[in-house]
Amino acid sequence: MIRRDKREIEIDEIFLDQKNAPGFHKENLEGVIENPVKKELFWFLGTAIFVVFLGFGLRAYFLQIVNGDAFLARAEKNFLRAVSQRVERGIIYDRDLLPLAYNETVAIGSIRKYPPRGLLHILGFLSYSGKEQGELAYGASGLESAYDEVLRGEPAKGIEEIDAKGNIISEGISEKGKPGENILTSISYDLQQKLAEALGRTMLSRGFRGGAGVIMDVESGEILALVSAPEFDPNLLAGKNEPEEVNKLLNDASKPFLNRAVSGLYAPGSIVKPALAAGALFENIITPEEKILSTGSISLPNPYNPSRPNVFLDWKAHGWVDMREALAQSSDVYFYEIGGGYQGRKGLGPWNIKKYLSMFGMNSKSGIDLPGEAAGHLPDPSEKQGGRAWTIGDTYHVSIGQGDIYITPIEAAVYASVLASEGAVVYPHLVTAILDQNKKPVQILSYPQKEKLALPPEIFKVIREGMRASVLRGTASGLSDIPLEIAAKTGTAEIGQKDRVNSWSIGFLPAGAPRLAFAILLESGPRQNTIGATYVASEVFRWAADTDFLSGMDGAILRR
Repeated sequence: MIRRDKREIEIDEIFLDQKNAPGFHKENLEGVIENPVKKELFWFLGTAIFVVFLGFGLRAYFLQIVNGDAFLARAEKNFLRAVSQRVERGIIYDRDLLPLAYNETVAIGSIRKYPPRGLLHILGFLSYSGKEQGELAYGASGLESAYDEVLRGEPAKGIEEIDAKGNIISEGISEKGKPGENILTSISYDLQQKLAEALGRTMLSRGFRGGAGVIMDVESGEILALVSAPEFDPNLLAGKNEPEEVNKLLNDASKPFLNRAVSGLYAPGSIVKPALAAGALFENIITPEEKILSTGSISLPNPYNPSRPNVFLDWKAHGWVDMREALAQSSDVYFYEIGGGYQGRKGLGPWNIKKYLSMFGMNSKSGIDLPGEAAGHLPDPSEKQGGRAWTIGDTYHVSIGQGDIYITPIEAAVYASVLASEGAVVYPHLVTAILDQNKKPVQILSYPQKEKLALPPEIFKVIREGMRASVLRGTASGLSDIPLEIAAKTGTAEIGQKDRVNSWSIGFLPAGAPRLAFAILLESGPRQNTIGATYVASEVFRWAADTDFLSGMDGAILRR
């Protein structure tokens, strides 16, 4: 028998009947006749598989051959990359472990926080390596920059798996990081704020364009206060800022980013006179008791026009003055004569003046641990002075701190310290120790003294007595009513702008056994001002006397 599909019927198909096989389980398809797969289905499946493989082949040809180079370059970007993950930045403390720069957690991550006033130019601020807040930060100025490696620590090493489009697929940590270490500074927060307040208020109320102040420990060189004005709140740079805000600061004509205390160069005026006095005594130009008459000016013949002599003015007629009184009253005529000579008296001369001003550090960096320090400038008598040769007039000018001479306030503070310590030269510094996370010292920094000046103590004794007399009855008498026995020297420096001057006050205290040296500058103010740097000093040291600040100096962390 033959079926309709022209295939013979098998014998088991004949007897395969559920009635003849009652033991079959229909639910398991027992007793069911197989229906063979049709040949058309094989053709259909074969065609479909061929089409699929043809598509894969064409796609592979397109990827590998047509666009192979482009996709190779793109694929090379699809890899595992190592990244640095930020750790907690170290804290900057003042001398009493008060945090000055610390980390604060906010919604966008961690930001650096600073006091809003008074400490910008010491602490500095951070910049970020990426566009978004929270990226790795590095110190951009101040101590944040100078001690960046210490404060930053060791970032954790992470691994990111990214696709060709730069999307992060997964991430992990391959190496744990180490939080930044903390630094202990010598800064007294209270003294710093008092100096900043007095300097800023006087600057604004008396028409000065800027100012700076430094107060340092005579013995160790530790900086207890360092201020530059004007400034701005450094927290403005800690978060996401509008470009207009930053550009406004950058374009501010008052230069708030400039640290005037270490980077500003200013004509010193009469504060150079103690250094000249030291040189004149050592070179036997004059004795401490020998007197010079100041009638208000001296005159030199003019070889080009005899009818018009060259006149060099004093700020007033002082009469007969010896060295101590010349320092106290700041007599210009006295220092013209011992500096440049006059009427048969031999003066130091320009080269010796440069020698002794250099000896006191007025043309070299102090070495303070802040970035951007400038070196002072002293004129070279062998060089042309505005296209002409050096003259006696140039010697007279430099003898009273005028002409082509510029120093920084930090140099002036070190100079005052040398006078106070009878020639001991120290390195001014802000950081005294590196602290661990428990505020325990892991490294105490040492700053050896430089070579002591080869000048006998008797010379310094005369100078210190003259500076004390300046407070008691001379140009620094604004400090006379403060019960701290201050010795000081003032300076009023012409700056080439009509009726504008720099106001200086340098000195040390207590006069008999100095602990602190100071230098205060107010930049470019009206000549007629009677209130200037000495007034700022009086405000600060009156506060120091009222709070018994000097006694508290011995209570600093590293001295307890």
